[in-house]
Amino acid sequence: MNEDLQRSLAANAQQWLALSQTISTAEKVSFAKIHDGLFATYGSNFMSHVYRTAFEQMLQNTPHAERNKLLSAVQAAIDEAVEKHFYTVPTEAQCQACHSR
Repeated sequence: MNEDLQRSLAANAQQWLALSQTISTAEKVSFAKIHDGLFATYGSNFMSHVYRTAFEQMLQNTPHAERNKLLSAVQAAIDEAVEKHFYTVPTEAQCQACHSR
């Protein structure tokens, strides 16, 4: 990986961390409970549809600058997932370890 890409990934990770820290603990717990329940009940195909629909709706109603921030955060998450091979099916222990952070 070249240095520019590493710096870009690091900057995106820092932006994502800053965003995630603005969400209250109660909001994180509430979202996790709802998300995990839907995922366990309906599976990954259902959740993929939910994520895509939510992003499309957000992008349609978000100012250009904020839309770019959101898309940058999505790209950073994709880059991290590819780098860490999260595209493979995780074990339950790996899933719990990731979401307990």
